[in-house]
Amino acid sequence: MHEMSLAQNIVDIVQEEMTRHGVEKLQAINLAVGRMAAVVPQHLTFCFEIITENTGLAGTALHIREVPLTYRCLACGHEFTADEMAFICPECSEADPKLEKGRELTIENIEVAD
Repeated sequence: MHEMSLAQNIVDIVQEEMTRHGVEKLQAINLAVGRMAAVVPQHLTFCFEIITENTGLAGTALHIREVPLTYRCLACGHEFTADEMAFICPECSEADPKLEKGRELTIENIEVAD
């Protein structure tokens, strides 16, 4: 389960930013996770809760927004989303559109507690 190492990396990055900005408590961490990022959101949340238990991040919510697969056709420039892998442009029928979004795992922002 690689979600444990991902959760640890997220915690490390967030704690570094908290130190840099003098923040002591967070309300939430907001992530964008691509549909093809090979991350199971429930597993990531579970691992995050285990890692942050008995730390200053305990009780911080982890919000995960799924990023859909977004393609751009190299032939006609048409951009489209798909629920699964796409091999044909729906606009011009050319093969092999380029996957533009859907593989990322990004910390979008952190919400500081009052």
